[in-house]
Amino acid sequence: MTRTERRERQRRRKLQIARRVASALLALVLILVCILLLTGGGKADTPEPEAAVTGPAAMPEPQRPEQEAVDPLEADKIALAKMVWGEARGCSTTEQAAVVWCVLNRFDSGGPYYAGCDTIREVVAQESQFSGYDPAHPVTADILALVEDVLTRWMAEKVCVGDVGRVLPAEYLFFTGDGRENTFTTEWRGGQTWDWSLESPYEE
Repeated sequence: MTRTERRERQRRRKLQIARRVASALLALVLILVCILLLTGGGKADTPEPEAAVTGPAAMPEPQRPEQEAVDPLEADKIALAKMVWGEARGCSTTEQAAVVWCVLNRFDSGGPYYAGCDTIREVVAQESQFSGYDPAHPVTADILALVEDVLTRWMAEKVCVGDVGRVLPAEYLFFTGDGRENTFTTEWRGGQTWDWSLESPYEE
């Protein structure tokens, strides 16, 4: 794959992410609108004048079931939660968050090895990459909540400038662990080792 093709692939992936974020925001807006309509928008109810009945009573229209909002990142969240459970479930919250950021760093990197991945789940499921990932692993509520928190910060980083609470810089794409703690590096072998110098937004 040439450099131009990699750039074009990366541009398409960023566009796909933007569309997912827009879909999620649109779903949230629709939910809020439905809530306002169901509650009357916070206005006091006023009685309406009764219409004179001049013919057969009109049959009420059948109510249509409300459609649930679809989360475009649902499959990615599940894969990340299962991976964190396998890679860092005994680690601190900050280290668990760093594992998620490591995956997102790979997804954003545009590197040739990850260029074929169109979703975060595909990055997680790459062969011989995250040994702790297993589709059979459980999804626990606490890890899933952390995954959602990191994804929210990651998406916010793409639309604004400022500190969103990263715990791992974007250049760190690799990590190894011993079951108790993980070490993050910029290269598969060698490179810089992360020193945890960023302030963590999580209370340990």
